[in-house]
Amino acid sequence: MHLTKINICIFASGNGTNAINLIHESKKYDHIKVVGLLCDNPSANILEKIKPFGIPALVVPFKNNKVSHEKEILSLISNLNIHWILLAGYMRILSANFINQFKLSDDRSRIINIHPSLLPAFKGKNAYQQAFDSRVSKSGVTIHLVDSGIDSGEVILQKEFDRLDSDSLDDFKNRGMQLEYLLYPQVLKMITHNSIDIDKDKTYD
Repeated sequence: MHLTKINICIFASGNGTNAINLIHESKKYDHIKVVGLLCDNPSANILEKIKPFGIPALVVPFKNNKVSHEKEILSLISNLNIHWILLAGYMRILSANFINQFKLSDDRSRIINIHPSLLPAFKGKNAYQQAFDSRVSKSGVTIHLVDSGIDSGEVILQKEFDRLDSDSLDDFKNRGMQLEYLLYPQVLKMITHNSIDIDKDKTYD
């Protein structure tokens, strides 16, 4: 069966452990290509980590103006023919104007994010800390489509893990991160099988 080519750009701001995991997993699919990694932080560890993969690092430092920052990003990635953007620890909220540049035929976005909680619980920053401090018996990981709100887009995948009585914050967080590494790559399989309703009218080169 012939599979159409799908270009992915990963957005990351820090260590990029999920980004590296996605890059490794993408190599299992001949028709999926990570065409770039966009980073807003020139000192982010991910920029060193991706060098062995030969993936272009697209660094756009934030300069206190969201409009101009996003305009610069769009200009930089405009020639990459991006079909999906995967956020992997990207620490900026994308504007509605930016998101509107990447839409499916049903008007949902072609931008996906991973969040370390069972949304809608514990939105925003430091979700592991929020959940741990709340002494929940279970937390989890959510993969969702991005809209212009904070962690408010349609849920694609969600899986929980237990909090143990003996957990330190590090124990709790590490268990969640192992779940992140298992869950996020499933998005690549979903994209492959058109199960996120990829725009079937789009022609891929």
